[in-house]
Amino acid sequence: MSRHPITGDIIAPVPPMSTTALLLIDNQLGFRDVAAWGTGASNPDFEKNVTALIAAFRNSCAEKPEGQRPLIIHVQYRPVWTDHPLHVSKVGPFGANGEQVRAIDFLEFAAPRVMRPEGPKFVYTLDETPPPAPKKDDTPLPPSDEIIMTSHGHSVFINTPLESILKKRGIKTLLIAGMATDLAVSTAVRTAQNLALTGKWGGRGNMADAAASARWTDGTSVFVEAQEDAPEDEQGEDGLAVEMARIILIGDATRAFGKAGVDAQTVHNVHVESLRDFAEVRSTAEVIGAFH
Repeated sequence: MSRHPITGDIIAPVPPMSTTALLLIDNQLGFRDVAAWGTGASNPDFEKNVTALIAAFRNSCAEKPEGQRPLIIHVQYRPVWTDHPLHVSKVGPFGANGEQVRAIDFLEFAAPRVMRPEGPKFVYTLDETPPPAPKKDDTPLPPSDEIIMTSHGHSVFINTPLESILKKRGIKTLLIAGMATDLAVSTAVRTAQNLALTGKWGGRGNMADAAASARWTDGTSVFVEAQEDAPEDEQGEDGLAVEMARIILIGDATRAFGKAGVDAQTVHNVHVESLRDFAEVRSTAEVIGAFH
């Protein structure tokens, strides 16, 4: 097992395998209505970076056999408040060329690609007609490399199947990107870390007090060895005090908006920095370079 520090200047390898997932949060057209969210948007490279991440994952899926491919999870926020900027009734000039489109639908560059009987298909709208139910003698479709999930609040874990998806798929490395940095993205990072730390997902969690600086990764999970004199109930059979999922926030693949007189990039930077207590924070270039 290779060992890499979690907090080092050089990112540990990110395995392009079935235990790795990219969680893309709320990449929806209504976020182009910047005035509805605040005073300006951060990170002008947001679209370019999300596009590059999706391409890296899809290229990996194309190269690997079924059962060994990484997963992309697309979260679409469907607010219940009728005056919300992403409500299903909201329409505006949010298309790539100013076309009138629904705020709730996916941004063009981040549209999910899902498996249908006729082959892979891009899904842009919430109301896409589902495929007909398979017949008894139909050849089963392979499991999709991309999943679409709807949330109704700022937590992508509450009243959604996300936690069960991570468990069922055996995900141990979770990369997080999307919008907004200080809202759904921040909440997702914090919740994911709490679930991992308590052993609810991705491993046994933290079985004993340990120094955060002692954490290391094999690229997939995060570990800390138990002290030699630790009691048996504070270490596993393999001598580990900590075994938990690895969480990576891709800071430059998120976007925030200015508010309360604070400019958007400052809001973005402060929230990304605060999330270092809950996840590795890496750039798009680092992640793609380590994705091998």
